[in-house]
Amino acid sequence: MRRHWKDLAERSAKAAFSPDQVSEALPHALKKEILSAPIKEIRDIMDSDTLFPELRIERLDALRQAHRSAAATHVIDCTIAAAASGLTGEVGTHAALQNALQDTTRNALRGIEEHYQREASSRSAGYVRTRLDAASRQLDCGALARELLTPGTPPSPRSVTLPRQSGVDEGPSL
Repeated sequence: MRRHWKDLAERSAKAAFSPDQVSEALPHALKKEILSAPIKEIRDIMDSDTLFPELRIERLDALRQAHRSAAATHVIDCTIAAAASGLTGEVGTHAALQNALQDTTRNALRGIEEHYQREASSRSAGYVRTRLDAASRQLDCGALARELLTPGTPPSPRSVTLPRQSGVDEGPSL
C-alpha cells in the first residue's frame, strides 16, 4: 500500500482521528494517486479537433504506452471509454477523470478493508469500513475532477500534502 493510502487507513482505524480528518485524507490520497497520470496530455487529445474519432483513441493508446503507472493506465482507459462513447473536449475529459476517481476510490477502500480483515479483528475491520464509507459518501468525485482540470498545469503529486497536527493544542477534541 502506498504511503497516501496508509495515511487514510491509519486515520480510519484510529478513533483519535475525527470523521472529518478521515474525510480530508480521502481526496488527498486520490489526488496523489491520479496526479501521476498525464492529465494535460489527455486533455489535449480530447480537445483536439479531428474528423475521425478513431484517431483520438489511437493517440490515447500511444499515450498509454508512454505512461506505465497503474493510475495513468486507468485514467487513459477511462478516457478511451469516454471517447468511444462519443464524448470529447472538456466534457469527455471530466467524465473520464470522474470515472477514474470513482473506480480508484472503490478499489482502494476495498483494499484497505481487506487488509484489516486479514490483519485485525472483524470488529476493527467493521469500524474501519464504517469510517471509510462515511468518508466516501462525503467525497464529490465530480468536484475533485473539476479541481484537477482547472486551467493551467495540474499540481504535481509531491505538492499535494496532507495537513498534519503536531501541536499540543491540535490534538483530538475532548
